[in-house]
This record gives sequence, C-alpha cells and structure tokens, in this order.
Amino acid sequence: MRKILFIFTICLVYSFSNICLAHWLPKSELFVGGVGPGCTLEYVASVYGQPKEKRWFNSDGVRGVTYIYSPYFSITGRTGSRDPRPESELIVVGYTLKNNSLSTQSGLTVGIPYETVAGMYGTVKKEYDSYRNKFYYSYDWDDEKRHYFQPVMCFFVDKNNIITEIYVGTDW
Repeated sequence: MRKILFIFTICLVYSFSNICLAHWLPKSELFVGGVGPGCTLEYVASVYGQPKEKRWFNSDGVRGVTYIYSPYFSITGRTGSRDPRPESELIVVGYTLKNNSLSTQSGLTVGIPYETVAGMYGTVKKEYDSYRNKFYYSYDWDDEKRHYFQPVMCFFVDKNNIITEIYVGTDW
C-alpha cells in the first residue's frame, strides 16, 4: 500500500510541476530571423533592410517607432519619452508576424497547429482578446532577471486551433 501511495504521490507532483512550468519559453524562441527583444533598430535594418513604412508614437512616457515591412510583419522599438537617443538605437520590444515567412529558432510559425507549441512548451489556458476579437495562448519567457517590460509571446489561433498570428511584446 505504501508503495502505491508513494508512486501516486510522485506522479501527482510530476503532473503539477509540468503544469507550473508549462508557460515558460526560452528567450531564444522570442526571435524570428535572428531579430527580437533587446536588439536595436539599427540591427533590424541591417538584417531586413529599411522598412516600407514607419509609424512613430510618443505618449504616456514612451517614445518609439514601428517598422512595417509588410502587412504580415512589423517590429517595434521604443524608449522613454525623454531619452534623446536616435531612432537607430531604440531597443526592439516586440513584433507581429502574420504569415509563415519567418519562424522562431525551433520552427514555430504561422500556419502550424497550436498543439505543436503545446507539445514543446506545455499547454496554457486559451484566452480571448476582445480588442482583436481573437483567441490566443500566451507564454512568458524564462528569465531570472524579471523586469517591468517583460515580453510575452502570444499565439493567436483560428477556430481549428491553427496559429494565425504570433505577437511578441511588452504591451500586454
């Protein structure tokens, strides 16, 4: 009886530990095509060239720009509104990917089933974004040095649970 109770306890602890760790991604997964949070916009331009369009913003103590490369891919860099650094030195805080032209280091991209992500990093709760009118799964990244503008990675899905958009950003 003790042996069965011991095995049951071990299985229970293992199950709960998987649930607790399931929502963490390695930082490398936040990058597409070698670009992600922490890079400068100068580096982005060296990898992807100049964007087709730039959208500037300056509000709530934040100044930044979104580089739009296509209707399917954009990258945002920002800093404090009083920070005098030039555009090229702004730090990337996120991106939006809406097609499969780019993927993460492990091959996560638009068009694959969410179950692929869940198989690699565990399942998280499916949530609804009323602003975008879409369902998504959201993961934090594994970093011991937590800070206020901690990026999250969201996988937006269609009714068949196929990834339609990948968003990485701090505005969540």
